[in-house]
Amino acid sequence: MNITLIIIAVVIVAGLAVYAGKLLAQLKKQRQAQATILREQQLKISQRNEQLGESIRLIAKALVEQQCELSEGAIRICRLLERYHREEDCHFPEQYPNIHDLDQRLAAYPTHQAYKELKRQDRMRFDVNRAKWESELKQPICDECAELVNFGLS
Repeated sequence: MNITLIIIAVVIVAGLAVYAGKLLAQLKKQRQAQATILREQQLKISQRNEQLGESIRLIAKALVEQQCELSEGAIRICRLLERYHREEDCHFPEQYPNIHDLDQRLAAYPTHQAYKELKRQDRMRFDVNRAKWESELKQPICDECAELVNFGLS
């Protein structure tokens, strides 16, 4: 009877050991798959950031060289910075306050078809305000863009 119990116990322990081994193998496989997925995601983020950084640098350079309207450049840079991913929390509005200031001022302005549908007088009023803001913020924005010309290269 004791030998029978010992044999049964050994069979149960052996079965549990085999089952535990299978579970450990599955766990290892899952961890490897997760690590692979994480590496792929990080690579995609890195590639996307490089594309965004290149666009930011290009627009900033165009603004510094006055090849682009200040308003359009500020809006585009802000949209690109919103999509840029960093591990640490970046406060781009604090780093580039003048670009974001102009973007915020222009946020309520009608665009595209809505702008075209405005009366001529209303369009002129919007354009005068925009020109005033651009004039007021031109040098500070150009200074920030001079920094952005090297964005993401460090």
